[in-house]
Amino acid sequence: MNHFSEVIKIIDGALKADKKKVVDYSTLLAGKLENDGELVKCQRISKMLERYNYMLNENISVNSITAGNIKQLPFDQESKLELADILLPNQIDERNLVLSEETEKQIKEITLAYLNKDKLASYALDMPMTMILFGPPGCGKTEIALSVARKLNLPIIIARLDTLVSSYLGNTAKNIRFLFDYASKIPCVLFLDEFDAIAKQRDDMHEMGELKRVVNSLLQNIDSLNSKSILIAATNHEQMLDEAIWRRFNIRVNVVLPNHTLIYKYLEQISNEIGHLLDAKSMDFLSCLFQGQSVADIQQIVKRSFRRAVLENRSAELADFVEHFFAYVYINQAVPDDADLSRRKKVEYLLKHNSGLSNRFLGEVLRCHHNTIKNDREKIKSEVDIHD
Repeated sequence: MNHFSEVIKIIDGALKADKKKVVDYSTLLAGKLENDGELVKCQRISKMLERYNYMLNENISVNSITAGNIKQLPFDQESKLELADILLPNQIDERNLVLSEETEKQIKEITLAYLNKDKLASYALDMPMTMILFGPPGCGKTEIALSVARKLNLPIIIARLDTLVSSYLGNTAKNIRFLFDYASKIPCVLFLDEFDAIAKQRDDMHEMGELKRVVNSLLQNIDSLNSKSILIAATNHEQMLDEAIWRRFNIRVNVVLPNHTLIYKYLEQISNEIGHLLDAKSMDFLSCLFQGQSVADIQQIVKRSFRRAVLENRSAELADFVEHFFAYVYINQAVPDDADLSRRKKVEYLLKHNSGLSNRFLGEVLRCHHNTIKNDREKIKSEVDIHD
């Protein structure tokens, strides 16, 4: 094994909790891998070092933030695990988010305000430094937080709820304070996902007094956060949040499921990225079919369809997307042990969304003869007539 001695030194340093030794030999290993032409392995180690080397100077400016001068993240006193992960701006992937016009406008508001906070201050106007994202899961709330950090060239501190929320009495409130204290020392975006876990209504009859302490601590820390940092919270259960929490957020963004137009734009984007453009008719059909699904679900279906085609050395067909839609989303309605009944259920589903689909078109997307579809439609109609 090449570079075995460096690996042994790294393991030894980790077991002895000697962080400097781990960093030094990891840096040495990355350099040797680069010399060997193992660039992917070198870059992977380098990114880990960037993420986990921390700064000594607490009073730094936005432009001077680097991996080498970021202070160690706070950790839970009992488990000794860090309370958050951190990504520097250059570690955040640049993505073109497909968002509604209203959502884009609200995101632009907080980014413009941060970049022009001195101008706002000259008019005695405060900068909106808190934003809450709420709505169904899989609609891009985390991606929005990452995008804000990248646009502002700020590191993003992503809270780890598994260590932030402690089983020990009083420790959760302490952890929240530690995390906010850290976020106040450097310009950053502090991102609290699954926010309802620490911001529930204090009148919840099923919660103990610990919840009130946690929410009170959270409120105090939000109020004390300085203007160098932005707080972004995200939740799929906005109805569970304490009323006082809502008042702490200047910008409230309802991140909803994508409509037909946004799905169409997303399909265009992902098709361009993969290098396989779909025709307008297929895009329009899929935009209708995918309505009611989250961006994350659509991404899974589309990428799985393209992946199947690539592995089979062919171009993706509309039938691939329909097949994977039913496999991913429509599982409960299909009947795997009865192919005819399963197909008929799919025909019925598609016709409910668009009764004008022709037998030939349905045959193409379900990979069967159009006369089979004709027979399915007749059986569906007869069943409806019987029930009527």
